[in-house]
Amino acid sequence: MKYVLGTAVMASFVASIASAGGIERARPAYNILFEDGNYAQFSFSQINADVSGDYSATAAFIGGSSSTGDMSNVERQIGFGLKLQLTDRLDAAVLLSQPYGADAVYGRGFYEGLTAQWNSTAVDTVLKYQINERMSIYGGASLLTSSADIMIPVALGNIASDPDGPAALGGGPLPGSIVSDYAASSSTETDVGYVLGAAYEIPDIALRVALTYRSAITHDFDAQESYTQLTLPGGVPTFTPVNTTTDTSIEMPQSWTLDFQSGVAPKTLVFGSVKWTEWSKWEVRPGAYEAETGSDIVSFENDVFTYQLGVGRQVTENLSLFARVGHETKKGGTASRLSPTDGYTSVGFGGSYQLGQAKITAGIEHAWLGDAETSTPTDFTGNTATGFGLTVGFAF
Repeated sequence: MKYVLGTAVMASFVASIASAGGIERARPAYNILFEDGNYAQFSFSQINADVSGDYSATAAFIGGSSSTGDMSNVERQIGFGLKLQLTDRLDAAVLLSQPYGADAVYGRGFYEGLTAQWNSTAVDTVLKYQINERMSIYGGASLLTSSADIMIPVALGNIASDPDGPAALGGGPLPGSIVSDYAASSSTETDVGYVLGAAYEIPDIALRVALTYRSAITHDFDAQESYTQLTLPGGVPTFTPVNTTTDTSIEMPQSWTLDFQSGVAPKTLVFGSVKWTEWSKWEVRPGAYEAETGSDIVSFENDVFTYQLGVGRQVTENLSLFARVGHETKKGGTASRLSPTDGYTSVGFGGSYQLGQAKITAGIEHAWLGDAETSTPTDFTGNTATGFGLTVGFAF
């Protein structure tokens, strides 16, 4: 059962379509802590999503198109993990991941020109202490580096800040003053959080239950904001270019993850996870943009639960296969134009092959993305995504 155990747990980190809503794209592979001896692994995944929406009649008339076109680009992530057995009871691991990401580009209609990018890299350093045969604890530091860029076309900027704009297009609370495209580019910031966890195992039946907590990490960005401002000194319209740097604090959310697995028959393992992430605390609210519009650029209203359940089966001495299903709960409410889907349901398949000291795991997953409506309103329905992942591990 030990061999299938390693395969199936690895499967839960391969080719993830999404993880816990928001802009989360990958989970650090803490499962490496439970590999025997010294171990290193490399991973690659790619997500191809097809996300488009239909504008309201008013927005379609203004923008000259009834559809947004596909607003999502191909996303790729790489990962690395190194685990060292320091003593009989103490292990150490260093994990590299790209946990958060966004690459939204609108090329048609009313939203044309709206773009957003978020880049991140995390380095986690974790120690695991084996209390006894069944109990272990682990914890360490998570170093997160992030940066972001956004462009909002002039039409959306004016509507966001014009109380007299059509209510259907999201009129805001302050007089219109942004009369050009709005651009913001953040500094690159590195900040530290922490990871804590505990696991319970019964090796004879390949049972493991692990609970992992990741703390929130707050970035204090310098946001370079650029736009043209309309003022009325003495009743005379004046257009003034604005280039300003403001302090923008963004909290990357805390999370709890419960991973579990258990043998249910010879050479057969059931595995899964339940994850809660506090996305309701995340918002992007640059100072100048808020002053002009009275609102944030993007935020999420609710926290998110994500579920996975799968089964692994050892087929031959060297080959194991797995299948899994995933589900992320719908959050409801008005969706962000930069993340215009709400939850998902997914199905994935894959396998693992042992080649000497190397283990190669690959999987593919298809997701049906939840329907959502943005504030224009624009309806995003019938969207899908397909992901592929490859992990190569080496025992040494």
